[in-house]
Amino acid sequence: MTFDDLQSKWQSHNHDVTLIVDTNDLMNEVRQKHRVFERQLLCRDLSEILAALLITFFFATIAVLTGQWTLLLCAAGSLFVGLFFITDRLKQRRRRSSFADSLPRSVDAAIEEVKHQIWLLRNIMWWYLLPLVPGIVLFLGSSSWQSRANGFAEQFVIAAVGVICAVAFWLVYKINHREIKKTLDPRRQELEALRSALTSSDTDS
Repeated sequence: MTFDDLQSKWQSHNHDVTLIVDTNDLMNEVRQKHRVFERQLLCRDLSEILAALLITFFFATIAVLTGQWTLLLCAAGSLFVGLFFITDRLKQRRRRSSFADSLPRSVDAAIEEVKHQIWLLRNIMWWYLLPLVPGIVLFLGSSSWQSRANGFAEQFVIAAVGVICAVAFWLVYKINHREIKKTLDPRRQELEALRSALTSSDTDS
């Protein structure tokens, strides 16, 4: 039985009719959806961690070769993002509620994970984007100061790079907030509605 089947049955339920739900099938579906959700999160986190480490290595290498110390700040910001992903995953793994043989607990565990992902994306400015800003700003500022005698063209290129970075940050922010509205919020509402239906069903019983 799918969640839509449960919801339609619950909406048509009255006090004279007993609601019968195959909890095993429903719990298996909740678990299956959550396993798919967790696999998607794992793939995302691994790709982000790998990208952060590669970017850190790239900026650190260029900083050593060119003597541009501001690039070390870019490397440090990227490293912070990668370590944040690792730390958060390990922390949530310890805190994550286990999927017990209880349907309500399975639903609660899924809700908890979705809410945490919503929190991460809503605060992406602070833990993902902001750590990268000081290095980029100082690097562009330093480059602009060092090339001030080279003419307008080079200054324009540096300014254009700054604008591109700002637009990229804005797009990342908007895309992640759109993902909340498009995917995470509907999933949270679906799970909370299911949890509410189960609670009401238990109360009526």
